[in-house]
Amino acid sequence: MMTGYKFAVGTTVYVSRRSLSGQSGDGPFKVLARYPSDTSGPLYRIRSVLGSEERMVPEHELSRPAERDPRDVRRSSGR
Repeated sequence: MMTGYKFAVGTTVYVSRRSLSGQSGDGPFKVLARYPSDTSGPLYRIRSVLGSEERMVPEHELSRPAERDPRDVRRSSGR
């Protein structure tokens, strides 16, 4: 039984850093499509907002911008 999706098509999301190991593509992504999965929960096809990279990612590896861990946000001190 499908419980629903956490992210709508068109939503901006971030991929957890641990799932990016060895891959480029840090930054925001847009949800392009949603797919059911019996093994890992809902899957999403996402595309980088900053480039052309696309990938399939399980829902548990995605977060909304407001849900990101503040330690993952790199801010310039300006000095």
